[in-house]
Amino acid sequence: MPTWKVWYQPHDKFGRRYFSGDLTIDSGLATFEGKKETIRIDSVRAIDRKIVGMNNWIHVAYDSGAEAREAYFLDRRMLGWSGILGGNDKLLAELREALQPG
Repeated sequence: MPTWKVWYQPHDKFGRRYFSGDLTIDSGLATFEGKKETIRIDSVRAIDRKIVGMNNWIHVAYDSGAEAREAYFLDRRMLGWSGILGGNDKLLAELREALQPG
């Protein structure tokens, strides 16, 4: 069960306000735990990329109850440099393998 240090954004209005925390990925489930909130992602509709500036955010569209939601993640190790140096690609691959949107 890999755990990633990530930045999390709950919507596509990017700015300086995003959250840091841990993203734990398991078969069929991803859980983000931040200081203020915890989200569980298990009913995924799509996983793709969203380029914002020089960052490739990982976009996860999922259902929570009867509500459609979005989450954006970025590898924050090495102050974000890990993501730029391939960490985001690895994170995307792990999310796709574990959650397999259908």
